[in-house]
Amino acid sequence: MGGHHKKNLRAEKAKVKLKGAKLPKGLNVTKTDFKVRKIQIQEQLKESSYTETGQRQFNLKETLSRLKHHSVKFRTDALRNIRDSVKAGNAEHLIGHLNALFQGIAAGALDMEQSARQESFKTLDVLLEALQPSAVAPFFHVISTYLRCAMTHVLPAIQEDSLQMLDVLLVRVPPELLAERNASVVIGNFIDMISRSRHDNERSNRTLTLNLGQGKQTTVKWRTKVLIRLQQILGTLVQHKSSKTIAPVRVVHFEEMRPQHYNVLCPFNQDNRDLHDILNDSKLSADGSQLQVYVEQLMPLLQDNWLEVRPQPQQPLLAQDAAASLHVVVGLMSLLWTLIHQHETTHNTRELSTWMRTQYAQKFLLNFLAKDGSRFPYQQIPAAGKKAAKSKDKGPADGGELCLPQNLTIVQLTCQFLPQPREKHSQLFSHLSSYVQQSLERLSTLPPEQQLLLVVSLRALVLDNAKFLLDIAAEPLTSLLSASIEAYVSQRFTTREGVATRVLSLLCEIVQSSDLYACYGGAPRFAAFLSYLPLLLLKPTVGEGTLLAMATLCRQLNVVFMEALIQSAGQVISHLPHLHVTGENDATDRFESQKRILNLFYYARSLDKEGQLERAIRELENQAESQRIAVYLKAVLAYD
Repeated sequence: MGGHHKKNLRAEKAKVKLKGAKLPKGLNVTKTDFKVRKIQIQEQLKESSYTETGQRQFNLKETLSRLKHHSVKFRTDALRNIRDSVKAGNAEHLIGHLNALFQGIAAGALDMEQSARQESFKTLDVLLEALQPSAVAPFFHVISTYLRCAMTHVLPAIQEDSLQMLDVLLVRVPPELLAERNASVVIGNFIDMISRSRHDNERSNRTLTLNLGQGKQTTVKWRTKVLIRLQQILGTLVQHKSSKTIAPVRVVHFEEMRPQHYNVLCPFNQDNRDLHDILNDSKLSADGSQLQVYVEQLMPLLQDNWLEVRPQPQQPLLAQDAAASLHVVVGLMSLLWTLIHQHETTHNTRELSTWMRTQYAQKFLLNFLAKDGSRFPYQQIPAAGKKAAKSKDKGPADGGELCLPQNLTIVQLTCQFLPQPREKHSQLFSHLSSYVQQSLERLSTLPPEQQLLLVVSLRALVLDNAKFLLDIAAEPLTSLLSASIEAYVSQRFTTREGVATRVLSLLCEIVQSSDLYACYGGAPRFAAFLSYLPLLLLKPTVGEGTLLAMATLCRQLNVVFMEALIQSAGQVISHLPHLHVTGENDATDRFESQKRILNLFYYARSLDKEGQLERAIRELENQAESQRIAVYLKAVLAYD
């Protein structure tokens, strides 16, 4: 080591030492007069920024490339980065890259790692929430394609998580987009999730499959989980078809002293029937055939699913899983009937409903009611301790201990399958009517959703099927109607979700039908309701249907109603300037609505023994803003 160091010193001393004079003054200065050009760095090549926590944020090109990275950590980080960017309000900057974004995010549904799949669904949820439906529509086929791939994947875990992706679409995507383009394919994939095709000669071409969740959940829970999403898809179809409303016809009231303009062409009802219906051909339309396929595939599976969990005679109570399964099964059947009625209303036909009753009515009665109703109503095994608290927190997913949603839906379905019951069904419908009346007694404890179901069951019994039921079960049906009238007059129906309004509409339709009105017993049966009806004119709003019912009762010269109207005439007339009629065209003159109410007194004027109408006119004449009402009422009372 020492010799090597001496050798280096000698080499240093041997170097030539350059000694020279210093540069003259002024030459030792850096030149700055040369031209420069600013360097432009493209957005993709900019250095990545960092968050306040020191975490690196990538630009869009890097993020899209990382969505395809082999490392699950890189993929999840990229998904989080997109989500954070959208939440920060940068969704508008992504418009030009939506195709690549949806491709990368939706592909996460097929990821082998569950964490990446969960991040993909969260990011998709945030992105769809931030974008307008018009921006999503051109790329929705990309999302739906990956959804269908996930639903038919060979791995059970990916199939199960595909339901979460569907949940996101049901919440964030408009119903028409989901219904028009993908409903039929998605419904087919749902059916494949819980069943498989048969290759024998039996009529039912599908059979239920066993548990898919590989021991993580029971077969019943898995099927219920799938059927709930199928119920939501069918609900989307119902909502989409019901939204296609016909524009209201413009009505012009003639006034002699005012210039008016009328349509050149008179509006006419459009015939929506297809060629087969016009020619009385039995062949269904394309929509009808598609709906028939849904029914043929679903109805046997739904009934088979119920038969697997149906309680045995020795244990009539339902387990929690069985109650949840019954809840979704009868809900799906109800939606199928709604779709059939919508289709038949549009195409002016009854072929599909007739076929449905022929194929499945007897099986439904046998499997759900045991024909005489001995299996009805269903109840759930009471939960104890912590299970009871958990089931209380979950809400009405299984219908509660009394299974009220399930039982009321079964009542409605029975009326759908048997619109013209015979004498042999008298015991069954007496049993159903008694159950609905018992449900009315606990009305104050029911939430609005269950009260709506109760009103639907009421309508099916006391209005839709009443003509035939009054022949075979008159006593329980009239008792049910009396209980309904008493509950409405005592205001036990909630006003939330329009429950009370629907009951009022139901009772008004009954009293407008002279045949039903007479069969139920006429004025003595409806006295409480008819006396209460004029009091509705003292509220801030009154419905169009209610006014029509009042006009019908006056034309029928219903004494009970007209006497009640005269008794409250002073209050009704003084309240007219503050009353608003709902359900009318917004362009309708308010005075036109007031005239419709004043016209009621034309029929009831003969019952005014105490001169209440004359006193009301004098009071109106003293009010400057009510002069027009007073003049019109005078003319009505003087008209012969």
